[in-house]
Amino acid sequence: MLNVLVWATTFGADLWSLTKYLDAREDVRVRVLLKGLDGYRRQPIARLMPLSAPMRERKPWHHVVGWPGFRPDVTIMDNWVPKRAPSPNGFVLWHGFGWKGPNDREEFAPLHRNLARCWGDPTTPNEHFRWQCFGPSDFAHRTRTSGFAPDNCRILGAASHDDLRVPLARDRVADDYPLDIVGRKNVLIAPTWHYGEVFAHWGRDADLFERLVARIGQLGANAIIRLHDSFRFEPAYRQFLDGLRARHDHVQLKFKDQAPDNYVDLQIADVLITNFSSIANLFYATRRPTIHVYPVASADEAFMWRTFDDGRLVQRQIESVRYIWKFPPEQNGGLLARDFDTLLQQVEQALAEPDCCRDVCEAFLAEHMLGADGHNCRRTLDALFELVEGTR
Repeated sequence: MLNVLVWATTFGADLWSLTKYLDAREDVRVRVLLKGLDGYRRQPIARLMPLSAPMRERKPWHHVVGWPGFRPDVTIMDNWVPKRAPSPNGFVLWHGFGWKGPNDREEFAPLHRNLARCWGDPTTPNEHFRWQCFGPSDFAHRTRTSGFAPDNCRILGAASHDDLRVPLARDRVADDYPLDIVGRKNVLIAPTWHYGEVFAHWGRDADLFERLVARIGQLGANAIIRLHDSFRFEPAYRQFLDGLRARHDHVQLKFKDQAPDNYVDLQIADVLITNFSSIANLFYATRRPTIHVYPVASADEAFMWRTFDDGRLVQRQIESVRYIWKFPPEQNGGLLARDFDTLLQQVEQALAEPDCCRDVCEAFLAEHMLGADGHNCRRTLDALFELVEGTR
């Protein structure tokens, strides 16, 4: 029997899919500690695919005692580490495979220290620690740039692909949306927030978002705008978004802190628009069209990079965006828009031709993410057994 403690910062995507898979196994016992348990339970996914594993809201004292009465063999995390090891072994299932970095030794130094405090140095061969990699390029980046010892890394794919590659009947979640998601097509707009305004290099978001959602409506589709936590945006920007939603009855607005799970949005979306958020690599498993907004005016121009540290928004100017890219935006699994008119044309194309990106998507998945072949959770379970059996 394998005892697993899931230490979740964001309980969704790969972490949720793996937990669901482990929860169905008779040879695994799972417990889940997470922030925002009530928010998760309000999500459609909690009703559609309920877990039998016990779950608790994570409190500060859990950092010291773990789950009282439960002795896990391994703790699985996404991107935050307990202050004290709840188990003999640690396993990181990183919270997304995207273009953003640099995730180098300097950036990851605090993470290295926290992992070392709990399970020993992750930068040298360590029998008590494993790091999940999405594919060969991720393995190369994590070992050469992030500094993890190759012996500690395993190429396992994305656990969430096992679920996302299987379509979900939209009528099962129709009541969870204020929109007609069954009779109309759905465009999911899910940008990263790090670049500031999504279209700042083309104009004002207040103008261009208006034009974009208006065109989506003219094409007979809904626009679901999914953004990061609401507190990461200025009040004036949130007010503009609220006005956009109020003016268009085919628009829905979601923030991660209010609607944390994106699984159902990804399943009912016919098209994804993003400026290279790692959500794209989840959506690729559906093989539907993804439109990538080139995120800056030029990769060789200085720009303001936004991060969130210790509860505050930090902006700093960097000389070139190439510094923070793991690989260039031209390397993707869909369409690439370098100007706003092209974006509008690609929206029309993607809605009219649902297979327009399938070949390039398949090629990206094959090269970087083990082809989304449906066996990623099984691979991860094997890696967990390997880790635990090696230390018993």
